[in-house]
Amino acid sequence: MNKSLLRVAGIFSIVLLIALQGCRRDPITDDPNARLAFSADTVVFDTVFTTVGSATRQFKVYNRNSSTVNIGSIRLAGGSASPFRINVDGVPLVSTGDIVLKGNDSIYVFVDVTVNPNNSTSPIMISDSIIFETNGNQQRVMLYAVGQDAYFHYYEVQTGNAIWPVDKPHVVYGYVIATNCSKLTIPAGARVHMHRNAVLAADSCATLEILGAHNNPVRVMGTRLEAEYREEPGQWGYIWLSTLSKNNIIDWAEIKNGTIGVLSDSLGASANPTVRISNTTIRNMTLAGIFGRDSWVEGENLVVQNCAEYCAALAYGGNYQFRHCTFGNYWNIGNRTTPSVLLNNWYKVDETTIVRRNLTTADFENCIIYGDKDTEIGLDSNTTGGFQYEYRFRNCLIKTDYNLTPVATRFVNVTVNQDPQFVNISDFDLSLRNNSPARGLGDPAISAFVPFDLRNQLRAADGVYDLGAYEYQ
Repeated sequence: MNKSLLRVAGIFSIVLLIALQGCRRDPITDDPNARLAFSADTVVFDTVFTTVGSATRQFKVYNRNSSTVNIGSIRLAGGSASPFRINVDGVPLVSTGDIVLKGNDSIYVFVDVTVNPNNSTSPIMISDSIIFETNGNQQRVMLYAVGQDAYFHYYEVQTGNAIWPVDKPHVVYGYVIATNCSKLTIPAGARVHMHRNAVLAADSCATLEILGAHNNPVRVMGTRLEAEYREEPGQWGYIWLSTLSKNNIIDWAEIKNGTIGVLSDSLGASANPTVRISNTTIRNMTLAGIFGRDSWVEGENLVVQNCAEYCAALAYGGNYQFRHCTFGNYWNIGNRTTPSVLLNNWYKVDETTIVRRNLTTADFENCIIYGDKDTEIGLDSNTTGGFQYEYRFRNCLIKTDYNLTPVATRFVNVTVNQDPQFVNISDFDLSLRNNSPARGLGDPAISAFVPFDLRNQLRAADGVYDLGAYEYQ
């Protein structure tokens, strides 16, 4: 055999050896001791509303053996009747088998749950398990969820008076709009859960009353109750009080995790404020806590915090009065470039058309306005044509880089750029520490209008009146 043939034969042998090695499969062990391992032996879901799906949970299945194993079966113990659903490495299923898992490899299992209506006012516990069978071994990962029935409101237009019951939560899809001069009352203890982009509104001479109580507030938030969504902004739309609504009241409420907490439109012909907001916390809004558009808003004992743009945007003019309120903005999701409080009396229709309106009053008394920006007050005026731009800060602690000397009559007894020493901004606790410079700076005459703080404690129990919604305890 010549050298050329020997060279070809050698190359062929090498190629054949590589091909045979490529075709060889790792041996699958049938050893009953080759068990699986799991990143979690139990998957728990927080409260899930009936018909509303949960967030998806996941865990990993490991083959910590050196040999390949064949998972003969992965299935829900409850079968197709189970409220849980599983997905193995991207494939949704009720059961499957013959999944080959190489040595020291892993796969993902995803789980979610939907609870059927149960006509119960109390939460119920739901359970199931995922069964894994390998080489005669049976292993389980337990599944638990708490299901809660609710009153569901789907694109609802209310034309008659209504009082929402409080025995079960309320879930709003789309919108609930009170109209036709009706009154919607949401009483103390009610839980209102707003679905994505949902709106709670009053229009056409209707009235919205959110009437909570100390230690029994009305809570308005999103529909996702899992821990990771507990303080997640932007889960729903806004509470909207239209130009044609009247005498709206929000008292002792917790409003969080939306786009705008309260959107209040222009006054119209009413002789009373569009809305009075008192004893209320608003936080985690992707636009603004309070957005007034040429509106009349009165606020007392408010804490508004953690908003992507404004705690209070008082725009296009209007009439505003705030007493013993705390506006604290420490938004840490992205870069906030706007002040906590904006005062504005104009807007552009297009590049050549400007509309001006009167900012008749914007009074802040015994308030705190602070945050992590250089200035937390935005003064944006256009008085061409004699339009009003009237505002005053009296006995307030504010953060600003404005030169206040030319407008000293509008800033009376103010303390500037001194950290108010909030107890814990990361935990949304804007009450005052003992060394807070806001202590003792309140005007008693103003406090007389708001004699109790947001904890329902008497002001000046220690002999001095503090700024903001909380009296030092």
